[in-house]
Amino acid sequence: MAVGITVFVLVLLVWASPQLIERIQKRTRLSRLTKALDADLDSVLAILARQLRAGHDLGRALSEAEASYDGMVLEELKHWSRERKVTLSLGQVLMQRGERLGMEPLKIAGATLLVRDKLGGPLAATLEELARSLRDTRSLRMKIEAASATHRMQASMLSILIPLLSAGAIALSPGATEAVFFSTAGQVLLGLCGCLLLIGHCWVRSLCRVD
Repeated sequence: MAVGITVFVLVLLVWASPQLIERIQKRTRLSRLTKALDADLDSVLAILARQLRAGHDLGRALSEAEASYDGMVLEELKHWSRERKVTLSLGQVLMQRGERLGMEPLKIAGATLLVRDKLGGPLAATLEELARSLRDTRSLRMKIEAASATHRMQASMLSILIPLLSAGAIALSPGATEAVFFSTAGQVLLGLCGCLLLIGHCWVRSLCRVD
């Protein structure tokens, strides 16, 4: 029965592997994009503010910002330019992209610019304040992440220590652990323990993660 379950699981994995690979690639690209934007969003807004202060319109400011970046950030800025030609509002573009990418800084920037569109006021000054606020927030988050690095390391060491202790017990008394590895109940128990260990590791690390 165990062999049949193993074969069924392998066939299921082979059948689902293309969809899984595609989802993993999409999530990886999305994660890289959000990290790149999170690191450069304040400087992008600062460039836009400087170009507006110099007397350029928003379209020219976006073009100048595109010239300052490459890779994924450049692709995102080009997307902003295309979307802005349709919506004619940078705030709407940032709000939509923030919701699509799940980025709170983009949502905040978009909401701020939408409020500015309704109330009026200089766009350059609003962008400068947004850039300063995002820069301060990112600096604070980096300090908190550095402070919590010790706890993340302790969680990782604890997750490694349990398998090492188990391996030591097996090496010292192989006969006592034979039933665990060569019986169906023992294999199920090992699988359950492994799942619980992984869940506990992820849970402890999530407690130390800074969003």
